[in-house]
Amino acid sequence: MTALKVIGCILLFFAFILSLRAKVTVEYSDEVRLFVRVLCFKIKILPKKGKKKGPFSMSEKKAKKIKEGLRKKALKKKQKKKQKKIEKEQEKAKPKKKKSLSEILDIISMVKDIVVVVIKKFFGHLRIDLARFKVTVATGDAATTAIAYGAICDAALHLFHILEPIKGFDLPEARDISIDVDYLSESISADIKISFALRVWHVFHVAFAALGQLIKHMVKNKSK
Repeated sequence: MTALKVIGCILLFFAFILSLRAKVTVEYSDEVRLFVRVLCFKIKILPKKGKKKGPFSMSEKKAKKIKEGLRKKALKKKQKKKQKKIEKEQEKAKPKKKKSLSEILDIISMVKDIVVVVIKKFFGHLRIDLARFKVTVATGDAATTAIAYGAICDAALHLFHILEPIKGFDLPEARDISIDVDYLSESISADIKISFALRVWHVFHVAFAALGQLIKHMVKNKSK
């Protein structure tokens, strides 16, 4: 009975982990901000925190030790690079077996099928929240501003055209989406916020779908 309880707890734990939703948010106004949220935990990726300097300067002994460590590391890296170069040259010298046309076509077909499966499965699970998309185009020159405005509008239309068929995507309210032009200012300003959310088990679903497609091709090749 105790063993069953332990197994049950382990299964519940893994079910909980797999059901977790990770949300990646990208924001831009004055700088790019990127963070990941899982449950109540928020992990900031960008911008990176600057290292705080201590109130006291580094001792001469410590500085010498760090310098020596860096010298050894650089020497080791140089030797490793040299060894890789030698191995690469030796590999190039070996006669390579050329693949036949049918083998090349089969590889292309396999890659194409795997990519299609991954895209279909991935976008079937992905949830996209475009909270804000506000851009004001300005360059300081009227002609350049007009060209830039047209290019940004075209890029935005293409982006929305790609995102619209995704089940988990909706365009934001009209007040939160705009592309304006300002002939008096000299720099482009933007206020953009977009989030991507995906559950952990969805990642495994996509991975197993890709693996299944790969195995299918391998079995097909063996049967030839």
